[in-house]
Amino acid sequence: MPAADFSLQPVRPRGLADPHPLRRDASATARRPRRSVAAMLAAALLLSACALAPDDAPPVMDTGAGWGERGRVAAAERAAELPDTDVDADWWRNFGDPALTRLVEEALLANDDLLLAIERVTEARATARGTGAELFPSLDGSGDAARNGLSEASRASTGGVVNSFSASAALSYEVDLWGRLSNADRAARARLLQTVANRDVVRLTVAADTANAYLQMRSLDLQLEIAERTLAAREETLGLQQAQYEAGAIDALNLAQARSERESTRAQIPEIRGNRDQAENALAVLLGRSPRALIADQVERGRSLDALPEAPVPPMGLPSELLLRRPDIAAAEQNIAAAAADVGVARAGYYPRLTLTASAGQQSSELNDFLSSGASIWGLALGLTGPIFDFGRTDAQVEAAKSRFAQAAMSYRQTVRTAFREVLDALAARSAAEGQIEAQTAQIAELTRTVELARLRYDAGYADYLDVLDAERTLLNVELSRVSTRRTLYSASVDLYKALGGGWEGLAWTTGTVPTEPGTIPVSAPAETGVRG
Repeated sequence: MPAADFSLQPVRPRGLADPHPLRRDASATARRPRRSVAAMLAAALLLSACALAPDDAPPVMDTGAGWGERGRVAAAERAAELPDTDVDADWWRNFGDPALTRLVEEALLANDDLLLAIERVTEARATARGTGAELFPSLDGSGDAARNGLSEASRASTGGVVNSFSASAALSYEVDLWGRLSNADRAARARLLQTVANRDVVRLTVAADTANAYLQMRSLDLQLEIAERTLAAREETLGLQQAQYEAGAIDALNLAQARSERESTRAQIPEIRGNRDQAENALAVLLGRSPRALIADQVERGRSLDALPEAPVPPMGLPSELLLRRPDIAAAEQNIAAAAADVGVARAGYYPRLTLTASAGQQSSELNDFLSSGASIWGLALGLTGPIFDFGRTDAQVEAAKSRFAQAAMSYRQTVRTAFREVLDALAARSAAEGQIEAQTAQIAELTRTVELARLRYDAGYADYLDVLDAERTLLNVELSRVSTRRTLYSASVDLYKALGGGWEGLAWTTGTVPTEPGTIPVSAPAETGVRG
């Protein structure tokens, strides 16, 4: 009988070999040569069980040798800043904002999507435990006490009343000849590992979404600050223009233009403030805060977006390493393993099932005799049940299982392609944002000088006031645009951390380390609980 083993090992069962090998005593075999025949028969049955399930190795993907020019640039930047080779598990700390760190850690403890994913792990663990129990015998007990009155025709021989007392225990065991139960156990274990990997996908997504929502909120804070500062300057200019108009130094047209520009700037502020409030609400929901907190509490702010250090760059590594870095790829791989085992389960339906049953107990008509040796009962049974004709049901189940196996392989390939696309997209977005910021910074410097020159020419009477307004309007728009581009740069770094797996350390864990209580979130390895750091 196989030994009980509910530990979850990260190594996938290649070829779906039986994890419970037969054990033989060599000396006993030598004394009883006929046992070698039984061992050979058992080995043959075991090999046939393995052959029922296809190889669960994932499809081979050509990953290439490097990330291209953008990847080389990013790797060079990383080497100049932080020469380590692994993505930090707490990568959000690299942005240098303690408020961002606290908010991400709050989300990892309270986000409902993550808590739901943890409960799914608990469900999958229980399912795997129940499926694995099918490999072992079951012991059932029953008891009965009855007193029956008989008909008039039967009373002459029995006295009219019959008592019956019985108690028994039955031990039943299905011999897993064709690997149906062992393959079902492997499928359940693979689905548990898939659920754990999916939980880690949710965790990584929650951390990245929280960081991006915070950056969006802080960029709108900065845009609101710029707009309000510009409005204050417009108010001051309008006051001067009003005084000059009353003194007869300028005409009504210049005054109207100054008022129009002030109102145009003031109209931008409510829109920016509304967008900022919506971003703050979205962030609060990611943090798992209550409706009351959504209304009453303000999300913590840290450093201004323009005061943050340079956007960090995670270590790129080799393209082939991405297959080991991302939890969604691990989930897709476990899906292949589960689907392969399901094919073995379906194919086992072609073959008979062998069940062994043993029972023992006590039965008597008088309670006083219930424990006597003469009241003992026992039984042994050997049951063999197999299909004869099922109108193609087993064929359909096998065909469906094989199709799910093919779909799992296709899904794996698509997941790998998506992973590489996300890395390349993040690199492209980061490269584009860096180029934009460089150009916008130079443009702002030139526009600032343009505004100064326009004012000098206007004060000297060589230019119209409209030239001043045009220069100031363009400067405001470029300043707001640079804030958005800076947020895009930081978001590209967040997306790159996420695309590279965000410090995920794989499924190298055993029983007891997967959190089953809400609020215990592993950060780098599932053996850890809570938020590290």
